[in-house]
Amino acid sequence: MSVFEIAKEHGSWRLAGFAVAVLLFLVVGLLRWPLLLTARLLLAVQSGLDARITHSFAGNVPAPHETG
Repeated sequence: MSVFEIAKEHGSWRLAGFAVAVLLFLVVGLLRWPLLLTARLLLAVQSGLDARITHSFAGNVPAPHETG
């Protein structure tokens, strides 16, 4: 089925609406990437700070031995 057949059967406004919906989907997908990268950066910073704070409070405590 070609684009012209779809436009003839459903109308050009329906076809244009579908094209706008696809473009909107792609734009939202592209807008998601900076937010995702920001969240990953914040996670890395938070994990690093957590490790430093834990190390400063715990000092050089030896790891517990496994019993087994």
